[in-house]
Amino acid sequence: MKQTVEEAAYDYATNKTKFRKDVLKEVDADTYVSRHADSMEDFQCGAEWQSKQSPWISVKERLPEEEQKVFVLTMRYGVPYIQKEKFRRSSNLDTKERWIHGNSIVLAWLPIPSFDEILKNNNKK
Repeated sequence: MKQTVEEAAYDYATNKTKFRKDVLKEVDADTYVSRHADSMEDFQCGAEWQSKQSPWISVKERLPEEEQKVFVLTMRYGVPYIQKEKFRRSSNLDTKERWIHGNSIVLAWLPIPSFDEILKNNNKK
């Protein structure tokens, strides 16, 4: 199961501040708690920023809705390809539950926005 951002931030902050306190002797006992909270906040901000950078969704994360039109990312002979596809569970998944497009395994997908969504986003600018 994936870690939540909060869990990952806690682990990161605990390990970072523990290392600074125990190994580098940088952090005294009084500022340990303060540093721990700051590190957690820094990690969460970075993780949230990163999550918004790529609109592509890994097939390991989730699959599209039935009949949803999407762009798919595949690799053929080491070359990435992007193609349009309508997802159908019955015809797109092989016996190992892998999403197949042609002869290639789909790595990620991107929802195709509706015309209304495009207009709405362009009006925000």
